[in-house]
Amino acid sequence: MRLRSCRHLALTGLVLLATGCMTGPLNGTTTEAQPQGKKFVFQGYHNQPAIPVQVQVLKDAELDPSVAAHWVVIANTVTSTTETHYNSPDPLFAWSVEATPVTGLANAARWPVGGVLRVRAVAKDPDGDRLLTTFDDVTFSDCLGEHAGEAWDQVGAACEGMGISTASVVSTLLSPVDSANPPDYLGRKNSISVAETNEYYAQTQAPATLALFLTKFGFDGTEDTATYFNDGDLGIGREMHCKPISSGRGTACYVKNYAARDANNKPIFGGDSNVALADAVAHTNAFATVAMVYMPPREAPNSVKFMVYDGAGNLSPTAALDNQGERVSVPNNCLSCHGVNANYNPATNSVSGASFLPFDVFSFRYSSAPGFSFAAQADALRRLNARILLTRPAPAIVDFVEGTYAPKLVTDPTAVANNTYVPAGWTTTRKHGVGLYNGVVKQYCRTCHMSANHAGDDAFLERYDFLESTDFDFFRLAIKADVCDSTHSMPQAEHVMKKMWKSGARGYLVTGLNLTTSCKP
Repeated sequence: MRLRSCRHLALTGLVLLATGCMTGPLNGTTTEAQPQGKKFVFQGYHNQPAIPVQVQVLKDAELDPSVAAHWVVIANTVTSTTETHYNSPDPLFAWSVEATPVTGLANAARWPVGGVLRVRAVAKDPDGDRLLTTFDDVTFSDCLGEHAGEAWDQVGAACEGMGISTASVVSTLLSPVDSANPPDYLGRKNSISVAETNEYYAQTQAPATLALFLTKFGFDGTEDTATYFNDGDLGIGREMHCKPISSGRGTACYVKNYAARDANNKPIFGGDSNVALADAVAHTNAFATVAMVYMPPREAPNSVKFMVYDGAGNLSPTAALDNQGERVSVPNNCLSCHGVNANYNPATNSVSGASFLPFDVFSFRYSSAPGFSFAAQADALRRLNARILLTRPAPAIVDFVEGTYAPKLVTDPTAVANNTYVPAGWTTTRKHGVGLYNGVVKQYCRTCHMSANHAGDDAFLERYDFLESTDFDFFRLAIKADVCDSTHSMPQAEHVMKKMWKSGARGYLVTGLNLTTSCKP
């Protein structure tokens, strides 16, 4: 569990908006403990002394939190009579109380195992009840630092959480990944037969072996390359190679894949990154290689082609991309991430609308071996991202690459990647856009969703890239269904889903999108 509020208060004093706030637990707090019997320290501040404060929880996690009658009091306390100050002569008074949201089976509906608990604090002010402001775990520290010299009312207004006056505590004890009937990973693009994949390979003139692929496209060891563990995607080690082809008009890439192995020598997706990276650095034990080729014109069928080679270097019609290994059809499983609104057309054995993906360098893990750290490979990764733009990828990918290397161009050898990129459409159209983007979209959605191509004037398809907060809001109920309902179909990748369900992301979803759900497994 992460309860950072006590440490914040010791270091920075306090914050609040209007009359008072709840600084703990923060929205998005997680715990692996059993909900029943789990205690929390609820705390915050008010601008008057000796004011009664009630801590309340939603009495059934599936109820509408906007209805006052759906909340129940679990603890009472009063604000202190000892004043404190924070960049202002106006006094503030602390309050704190320990409480147990779920005491037994009779009130277990408040917080299902693996689900989300909704909490809030109410000050019984002489002028009427006041809901106290809450804050988000994902943005609170940074926001305090950015506004450190300001008065508490200004800080509170700037740092107010996406739940406004409610916070969510997330149980990470259970996950759909651990279910006896796990989600249908990579299932949105369906499957095709081995015979159909072979027809696709014939149509795209895929070389029969990796050696022939390397020869055909002139890989000679001088191409741009980088080695990393893609922790934000499949959870495996990767040795990436990319180069220009056809006088620079096109691009060819191949990536060798490495992973820790189970007792049956089967690759473990999301396994030990140190083992995967050690093999990648040593160029040993690659279990498969994926190749992609772009040739203009971008609008032509199969302008982006996919090929998979097995551990022996032979062309393979299948590729397992998770531990379930149910959706293995090429190119369909590739399109789950390389083309959110692209599909395979069996009538023409072709794909339209697929994209090369950029290198999200801060989502990777790196080896400590000489030459393989992030610092040692930063410029190679910059060059790789510059090459991705030459493939005319989806608009959100262009925005991501340009934003990651701003204020300089990615083609500038002095450009340095930054981890602060947030699309403009999330900062200008939504007050809490940075928190929702960084807490959910950045970590668990954008890798694949930014591959969504805009199909002419189709405004609906355009929204899939989540480039603006209004896109996310538009799909609000669909997101609730895909993430929180019984199918748990999003995120589509097993490793990403496992990480998301261990995080506070579901807490941000239910508060940030104002959803009525416990979002349980």
